[in-house]
Amino acid sequence: MTEPEFLEVINLHAVSAMNAFAIYLSLTFAFLTAIYLIGARLSKAQLIMVGSLYLAWSSSFAPVAIVHLIAFDSLFEEYTAFARTSLWYLPWTEFAVGITLSGIAICGYFVFDIRQGTIGKGSNGE
Repeated sequence: MTEPEFLEVINLHAVSAMNAFAIYLSLTFAFLTAIYLIGARLSKAQLIMVGSLYLAWSSSFAPVAIVHLIAFDSLFEEYTAFARTSLWYLPWTEFAVGITLSGIAICGYFVFDIRQGTIGKGSNGE
């Protein structure tokens, strides 16, 4: 593989990763918006179903990111002469998993607060 081909493949990997991350963020904020607007009116069963769908989807983002980053790392192992920055060697896999787990935890806390009725009230409970 020539250097221009390598750079094009790396660019395609980066675009693919950013698209996946944008989809993850879009669906996370859609979930948060839906829970904020109608979460208190959902029955417990409905909340469990919606929460389970979000949990299943958002949890699947981490393995996909890991597989993508393994492919990315194998490219750099094969063509180390073309890698001109140390940024490629940062712990991106751990970052992707951390973002996913943080999003799940934040959404879970948000759902709990909505169900308890604490969101939207002032500091004195009004």
